Amino acid sequence: MSDSKKIPDPPPDDFSKTTPNIKLPSDEGHTDWDKTNYNFPRQPAPDDWGKTITNIKPIDTGAPPDYGKTMYPGADKEKGSDWGVPKPNAGQSPADFGSNADDFGARDDKTTPYFRLPEAERAKYQNLPPTPTQRAAQESKDKKGIPGWVWVSVGLAAMFLFVVVVLGVAGYLIFMRGSSFDASVKRAPPGSSVYVDDVQWGVTDEDGSIKLANLKAGRRKVKISHPTYTCEPREVTGGNGVTPEAIIASCQAVAAAPTENCSNIGLGEFDKAERCYNAALDALSDPFTVDDLVRALNILIINFDSGKSEVPPVRFAALQKGAGFIKKLPPGVVLEVGGHTDNVGSDASNQTLSEARAAAVKSVLIKFGVAENALQTRGYGSSKPKAGADNATEQGRFYNRRIEYSVVRK
Repeated sequence: MSDSKKIPDPPPDDFSKTTPNIKLPSDEGHTDWDKTNYNFPRQPAPDDWGKTITNIKPIDTGAPPDYGKTMYPGADKEKGSDWGVPKPNAGQSPADFGSNADDFGARDDKTTPYFRLPEAERAKYQNLPPTPTQRAAQESKDKKGIPGWVWVSVGLAAMFLFVVVVLGVAGYLIFMRGSSFDASVKRAPPGSSVYVDDVQWGVTDEDGSIKLANLKAGRRKVKISHPTYTCEPREVTGGNGVTPEAIIASCQAVAAAPTENCSNIGLGEFDKAERCYNAALDALSDPFTVDDLVRALNILIINFDSGKSEVPPVRFAALQKGAGFIKKLPPGVVLEVGGHTDNVGSDASNQTLSEARAAAVKSVLIKFGVAENALQTRGYGSSKPKAGADNATEQGRFYNRRIEYSVVRK
């Protein structure tokens, strides 16, 4: 039994006769590609590719926005411009391509932008402050540089100054040196004052010498002065190529006058004390005892400046004489050089000062030839006033400010 409701199989498809079920525009004058653009408007004929803008509706891909950097053909209007990315077919002035020197100062060796900045941006980059180098160059340009006559004047002045210096040195060497000379004095008492033509020239060193430099040419009178010595005046002639020999001093110690009481030396009588000191040393027997020498040495009073420990040069001669006798002592004998002060000031400062003064006297004696191990020093400050010297009086303080020798070992 057959089923009358059975639907017969459809005939096979003939794809050559199948047509799309969409309405197509007229296909005259178009390619097959144009025919297959379903649901899209017909495209314009090929044209200049640099000007063709396809009117294809942008496709929304769902991707994040690109902030206006992509312009889809067929959009209603151009998106906002991205600086530095040129826009196609945008109208550009020739100046934007560096063809005009007024646009950003275009030069062959500089790159110019390919777009025109807004006026506000242009002003920001065109009105940059000048660098220090540019400012200095502009100032130099404004001042038009230093005039040439200034350089000429400076050069002439320098040459003139050079000539003056050369002539001055030459004149000095030829005339001044020929009209002056140097002289010297030797073997004078140490610490003596030397005068040239009655003008004090200086003080002799510890060895009794002094150099007299740049004396005026001709005959000059030289005088040596010391409070306990008398020296013969001398004359020296030099200059104009003549250099005199050294002046050898001829001096004699001044003996204490018979009327001078060496047992009573008053306030400030330093020169009298030195004369008595010299006389006592000269009166020593030969050989002498160490005790006799110490008594003679203690007659000398050294007038230190207040608060100072330097030995005054005027006492160098006395110490030189005393050193000659100390050197005659037997080997092994040791003397102490003691420093003493009055009671003015603090005990600490007086102690320090007395030690420094004793050391200064020892140093001078060593320079005059005394063996260092023959002397030792000690400072007593104001702790040992001289017998009979009262610190309450100026005379007593004068006696207490002293250097006192004693025997350490015989």
